[in-house]
Amino acid sequence: MDDRAPDRVGDTTRFTATRTVQDLVDDVLADQEGLEDRLDSCDAYVVLVADPATGALDSYGPFDGPTALFDAERRRQELDQGDLDDVGVTVVRHHLPHPGDRGRHAVA
Repeated sequence: MDDRAPDRVGDTTRFTATRTVQDLVDDVLADQEGLEDRLDSCDAYVVLVADPATGALDSYGPFDGPTALFDAERRRQELDQGDLDDVGVTVVRHHLPHPGDRGRHAVA
């Protein structure tokens, strides 16, 4: 976790069979101000897809918060249709490097 960001449980959302993106979207629509508070704590969001069978990890984005949630739900549905329900789909916060870093950042 980035040490510049608040350490709050729930900032990284894992999608499971019990809690879907649609549930999150419903919550968001019910409390728009609460969403803005949660989404303003980073520069953007990235959708991570992890396959435990192969160890593969892919990332998509950066997106704004609602777009990341919808993208994650679309990917989850596509994976479920392909019987890949063990593949994890997660939305995580993305932070841009500080201007004082002079462009230095980690490259994988």
